[in-house]
Amino acid sequence: MAVPVRKAKETKVIALVEDDPRLIEMVQAVIEAVNSWQLHVFPDGQEARERLPHIGADLILLDVGLPNLDGVSLYRILRGHSQTKHIPIIVITGSYEWELHRMGLHTGLMLRKPFSVQELLFLMRALLAEEPEQQEPAQG
Repeated sequence: MAVPVRKAKETKVIALVEDDPRLIEMVQAVIEAVNSWQLHVFPDGQEARERLPHIGADLILLDVGLPNLDGVSLYRILRGHSQTKHIPIIVITGSYEWELHRMGLHTGLMLRKPFSVQELLFLMRALLAEEPEQQEPAQG
């Protein structure tokens, strides 16, 4: 009989820059299901701009339509900042891909709304280089 075994992992810090309470709730549920992830939520672009360089994020989930500073502008700022330029960013949008390419976001990974929890989790695990659960033989 095989028993699922998880290797010990350091805590991964994920930043969600999103103002939609339903999407925030969905992402919180995903994060709670993964014991080794910690979530920081920023409901506005300006707050994210000020705080993201200081939280040590391993991954940023960034909505395009944000109050106070839009996601497109924030993306460009993050890519130009020494503390955030190497952090993977998943751009969350309801827009068509060509619009984002035109706005200069072609170097980021996009997740189109609506999306499933499975899609989000798959992308997050891939970008965080999470190892999948491994099966080891049961001892006994």
